[in-house]
Amino acid sequence: MFFRAAFAGGEALVSGKFRLTFLLLLSLLLSAFVYLAFVPQCWLCISHRNGTDMLLIPQGQEIVLSYVHSLERTPVRDLFFLQHNQLCLYQEMVKSHNAGLPTLNPYPGSLIKTKDWLIFRGGRRHWANIHCRVGNAEIGKNVLSIGGRDYELYALYPGQVICLFVALKPIL
Repeated sequence: MFFRAAFAGGEALVSGKFRLTFLLLLSLLLSAFVYLAFVPQCWLCISHRNGTDMLLIPQGQEIVLSYVHSLERTPVRDLFFLQHNQLCLYQEMVKSHNAGLPTLNPYPGSLIKTKDWLIFRGGRRHWANIHCRVGNAEIGKNVLSIGGRDYELYALYPGQVICLFVALKPIL
């Protein structure tokens, strides 16, 4: 009888720990679901001829759009950040004076000359969307680089006009 009572008390203790662990796990899963279903996240959207592709991008993530300038045939690199629901151009790097000169007088940023690049930094330019004519493997060579991953736009959307924009929506 003594062993039976001691064993029954042990079951209650194990059952209580199990119940607490179960409730904690359940609340964690429920919290994760609520976050994924209702908290808006930044998505970089690429609208193209066949629909829209979406990439989940954290706020402040560096986005680089690289291409070969159609007239000058020199490389250009545009560095963007997502802020709220807009694409903010932080820096533009060009090889030639005729590719990408600022049109504002005075330009509200700075020009940095290096051995290889002319870098236009700042300028406080931002857009809700950016339309981009995509070339191919020979002309344009448009590449979107995000967090160390390259998306060869010229291979994905050759000869198309795409629209880059930011959407705020939950993951689920």
